[in-house]
Amino acid sequence: MRTRLIFIIFIFTTIKSFACSCDTAKPAIEFYKSTYVFEGKVIKKVYASDSLTNTITFEVSKHYKDGDNPKQLKFRLNSEAEVTGLYSSCYWTAKKAEKWLVYAKKIDGELSFQFYCSNSKPLGRLKVYPKEQKVLNNGNELDLTKYRYNHIGNPITNTDSIERLYKKNKFDPSNFAFIWVDVNERGRLERANLVPRNERKFEVIDTIFDMNKFKNEPQKPRTKFEEIAVEIANKIKNWEKYYFLDLKNPVKYRSGILIEVNKDSIIKIRKPGSY
Repeated sequence: MRTRLIFIIFIFTTIKSFACSCDTAKPAIEFYKSTYVFEGKVIKKVYASDSLTNTITFEVSKHYKDGDNPKQLKFRLNSEAEVTGLYSSCYWTAKKAEKWLVYAKKIDGELSFQFYCSNSKPLGRLKVYPKEQKVLNNGNELDLTKYRYNHIGNPITNTDSIERLYKKNKFDPSNFAFIWVDVNERGRLERANLVPRNERKFEVIDTIFDMNKFKNEPQKPRTKFEEIAVEIANKIKNWEKYYFLDLKNPVKYRSGILIEVNKDSIIKIRKPGSY
């Protein structure tokens, strides 16, 4: 079971690990979710009376995201640990005269940005690489309905009835198979294949926004059980629809199922989120 758990985590998560561990969104997704994406210089930093927070003012030199494009933007940040005495592995600050690339959005009505868990960064100390610059230059043309997303989707098809078809097949309880399931925007199965065991190849949808996914290609079953597992997965034709972020129309997604053999040697379908 430990091996299965590690494999599941590897399939469905990409974790950016450091002292303050968190997920960092792809620049294209953060661009879409942001109210402002800009380059600017910190021209003012004013501490609150209790010194626990400070307000910085950016002079904006370049706006990337279409909108009202103000020349200055203000943000309230937590003050330095040296000032507050509150030390944290997630501490960060923006210094006066620093130049930044900022992905900013409103949270509870207040404009905010982050360093950790974000693509925002102090320029000079950190670089904007060509791949991200492409996203910045073209972000206003991003169409999120074109892509496939990871989603823990659930089947609408009755899987109990499928299991009953294979009740007479007996296998060793050590057998299990992970299946990638690709579902279209209507909630219909497109393909179900064994998760690639070796080298994985990207399916290139575009060369700008880096929203590509690994190809879900047929893998040759190594055992009779894996052959039956793929057969079972392809019988699960109907899945729930998925709406990504604030999109009004459903999108394509990739989920996964685990097909295993229980202690009674009977094949069982483990739905996403149940393992």
